[in-house]
Amino acid sequence: MEPVDARPRILVLDDDSMSRRLLEASLTAEGMVVETFGTFAHASAAALRQPYDLYLLDIVLPDGDGLDLCKQIRQRSQSPIIVLTVKGDLQDVVKGLELGADDYIVKPFRMPEVVARVRAQLRRTQERSAARETAIRVGDVVIDRDLRDASVRGVAAGLSPREFEILDFLAQSAGRSVSRDVLIDHVWSERDDLSEKILAVYVRRLRIKIERDPDNPEYLHTVRGYGYRLGK
Repeated sequence: MEPVDARPRILVLDDDSMSRRLLEASLTAEGMVVETFGTFAHASAAALRQPYDLYLLDIVLPDGDGLDLCKQIRQRSQSPIIVLTVKGDLQDVVKGLELGADDYIVKPFRMPEVVARVRAQLRRTQERSAARETAIRVGDVVIDRDLRDASVRGVAAGLSPREFEILDFLAQSAGRSVSRDVLIDHVWSERDDLSEKILAVYVRRLRIKIERDPDNPEYLHTVRGYGYRLGK
């Protein structure tokens, strides 16, 4: 019997051939198995054939939208998704995160940054798989660390991996305020000019999922000029 290849499998979708070659070479050098695709059609077919441990998806493609593939993948997989976006295009970043992406990288990117973000996502996945922890209750919200989800009054919230990380981190400090900087440092491997705006997007999505009235939250509170607090 042949030994099982335990190396992480990465799907890369980018219509720029030079970017594909750089990504493949850099990630392969880090001990990963990398498959690259230049079109939406080929990448979508590959993602249907087999699962991958992480997906790197360019958004703008000649034959489709990388965000559509992000949505398709998230419907059947919890593997990390990182979207590649043009510098300063907050709208694409927000849409990608709303569709279930876990992180984003701004083009033109530096390969050390890409490698660091990919490794950070894979490490979090491994840590989640190894963790056997109990649930945390905050009022009617129950955070289940085994299921990586939360329930509100017995109904599953359907959190994305990144939403869960934010809620779980706040729950560990339930009743105490957590600064935006601390929260960003915990959830993202690196920060940039969009980090606080992206964090606000996630907080908004969390409120939609756990609050009766997201505009008047009873659990996830904003601490003006500082950060956030989870608690009744």
